[in-house]
Amino acid sequence: MNIKKFTYQLFYIASFFVLLVVVFANELLIYFKPPVIISLCLLYVVNSEHNNYLVVLSLLLILVCEVLFFKDYRGNFKTVNILLSLYYLFNIILLWKSLQIIKIRFKKVFTVQLLISMALIGYVLYSVVELIKPQIREQSSFLAMLIVSFTAFIGVCYYIYLNSKTVVSYSLMVAASCFLISNIVTALNRFYIYLDVFTVITTVVQIFGQFFLIKFFIEQHELTPNEDDYF
Repeated sequence: MNIKKFTYQLFYIASFFVLLVVVFANELLIYFKPPVIISLCLLYVVNSEHNNYLVVLSLLLILVCEVLFFKDYRGNFKTVNILLSLYYLFNIILLWKSLQIIKIRFKKVFTVQLLISMALIGYVLYSVVELIKPQIREQSSFLAMLIVSFTAFIGVCYYIYLNSKTVVSYSLMVAASCFLISNIVTALNRFYIYLDVFTVITTVVQIFGQFFLIKFFIEQHELTPNEDDYF
């Protein structure tokens, strides 16, 4: 069997079991989510032509976060937020290669599309923080740290997407959008109103987000800049 094909199949199988567990026995997610992350590590190492082990390290950070999250999210809130902040910072570093290809140009940073997108995202994040703030007053600084690193990550992702003309960047946009949905729904689910359907939503979008981000890193060398100007 082709080893590259096998790594994808392994990821699909692990993800399938997670989807079953989240619907019928979500208390077992702590045992079924880590294999998905491990399968993504293998998928990246085997399929990437130019391995950057910071990608693997970032996935291992997520694995630790998953375990701490399911053991006691509120009790581990500080640690989880620090690790997630590092995760987004690592990904910004990993995306520097794409920024070098795309090239950072002042006139394309302050564009209508990017400014409106980031303003809307900022407003949504602010609204969510206002809702959950009474629950996290003593640890708000750690949440602020996470929001800053996450917002920077989203901004970099959208900038690359808007300034690339290859389908490769679509994976990055999907990943960024999945992380945005996941973080918002997770915060509401844990600190505002708990619903089982929220757990299902966050699990699904997290898996999609991680997969498409890894897919982007595998195909990152194919990125082509868009030289056309837009308003």
